[in-house]
Amino acid sequence: MIDWLEFTVLESQLPMVLNTMGLKWEDFSQLAKGRFGYHNQLKWNGGNLFIMFTANSDNKDIDINTKINAKSGVHVMLTGQGCRQYSSKQDLVFLIKRLYLLKNRVNFTRIDLAIDDHESKLLDYDRIHDSAIKGHFTSRWSKWDEVVSRQTSTNEYLGRTMYFGSQASDLFCRIYDKSLERKANSDEEVPGKWTRLEIVYRKDRATKLVDFLIKSEKPLGHVLRGTLRQYLRFLLPSTDQNKARWPSAEWWELLLADVEKLQLTIKKEAKTIEDMTSWVDKQIAPTIATILKAQEGDMSWLRKIILDGSNRLKQKHKDAIYQYLGKEKAA
Repeated sequence: MIDWLEFTVLESQLPMVLNTMGLKWEDFSQLAKGRFGYHNQLKWNGGNLFIMFTANSDNKDIDINTKINAKSGVHVMLTGQGCRQYSSKQDLVFLIKRLYLLKNRVNFTRIDLAIDDHESKLLDYDRIHDSAIKGHFTSRWSKWDEVVSRQTSTNEYLGRTMYFGSQASDLFCRIYDKSLERKANSDEEVPGKWTRLEIVYRKDRATKLVDFLIKSEKPLGHVLRGTLRQYLRFLLPSTDQNKARWPSAEWWELLLADVEKLQLTIKKEAKTIEDMTSWVDKQIAPTIATILKAQEGDMSWLRKIILDGSNRLKQKHKDAIYQYLGKEKAA
């Protein structure tokens, strides 16, 4: 299932965004403050779905016809609860397909995919934790973390979570004891063993995820498991010194049966001279101007820096020069 969804619609106004989501203006309440740099924020009355934007006017009261800053766009966030609440009325995958049709006007900023094992038959937190502690796994992620909380009076577990990959990165895996989380936050009866695995996709990874989801027409579970096969493998220990040759654990193979590795990396395009000029203008032009004013217009220090830099050009810099000169000659 989708357990978190965030996206920004650029060059748009509120009516179009609401229509795309199948929601009405009267379904929302205005909050006192914005978020994430946006000045205004709405909350869906049906649950944890938030819409953020910046109105062009200073009027405190917002309505459906309020003109907003189209450049900064409309940002929408559905939390885990919000996804479930919205899904009871609308189809999240269908929403993503509708947003996908808007092409370059939509930036998907975060999507979490989750899989629950309500009886921990395949996904068992204790077994996964034991394998991780013993080093019985290989991973493209370079680190894993563990976060544990306990009750002060009894020392009983309140929560247990493992993270594979950095939480600051655009792609990481989170595995936690869902039964403990539910017991801590609900009075309802909760299964004795319940493990949840989530993969968080952000920015470019979220964009690639959506692209694959739409073009392949694969179900969510296939996409999640394909990502796991690319990044993580739990092992059955053997006497071989090379851990890469150890067979996969049977339970892990059962979980990932019938899926291929799914690679969601994006090849970075080479920087052009225009890109470099824009970067200098945005990032360091004020710094250069400040130094020049302090030096009363003396540019000898700048010439020295440029001369030193010319001796440190890499192939990518030379390629950008040749490409630029080629375009100049063609013009």
